[in-house]
Amino acid sequence: MSKPRSWDSVWDKIFIESEWGKYPAESLIRFIAKNFYQKKRSEIRILEVGCGPGANLWYISREGFQAFGVEGSATAVDKARDRLALEGLKANIYVGDVIVLDQFENDYFDAVIDVGCLCCNNVINSKKILAEVKRVLKNNGLFYSRTLSDKTFVGLDAEYVSPLEVSKATDGPLQGKGFIRLSNENSINELYGDAFCLESIDVIDYTANNQKIRVSEFIIVGRKCI
Repeated sequence: MSKPRSWDSVWDKIFIESEWGKYPAESLIRFIAKNFYQKKRSEIRILEVGCGPGANLWYISREGFQAFGVEGSATAVDKARDRLALEGLKANIYVGDVIVLDQFENDYFDAVIDVGCLCCNNVINSKKILAEVKRVLKNNGLFYSRTLSDKTFVGLDAEYVSPLEVSKATDGPLQGKGFIRLSNENSINELYGDAFCLESIDVIDYTANNQKIRVSEFIIVGRKCI
């Protein structure tokens, strides 16, 4: 029986043709600093789902944590491994689909992070991914998710498959990025709240092209509760 698939091969093309960010977002640094800097870092395991070319794993490893990543694009994984090796850093990075995290045991990670991966999946696949994230998290482990809000510009003629699901952004920063699932507070509570105890939902907004384009993202932190 074949495994379910969530990863879109458009991202391999993107990682081949485009230079990607090399440094983590400030909100992620704050999350890790607040929750893990005062602990014994060498014993803390942090997994990133959809790690891309490794900007966040670079930071996690550099700060002395055990870094793990899963990414569908072999091109991105190669870039991540090369970057970490060049700087003498270590991370366990796997080519694979985050919908099935069978590389890992139950209750293995102290934290799992998602920076723009989950929003590239429809609700059905997102629920499956979140169930796997919950499975591999320790009890009281934390999940950080940075995901696009419905205030984000997706193009004047974007193609929608549902009110919050875009099959094709026609211009702006999401053009050529494939399927995008947007979120609002209700959809966050329904999707994330079904898997985690939600600790915070915050918003980051910024504009581009002299305020013609708006990007709005939710920063969601949940805790595995039993």
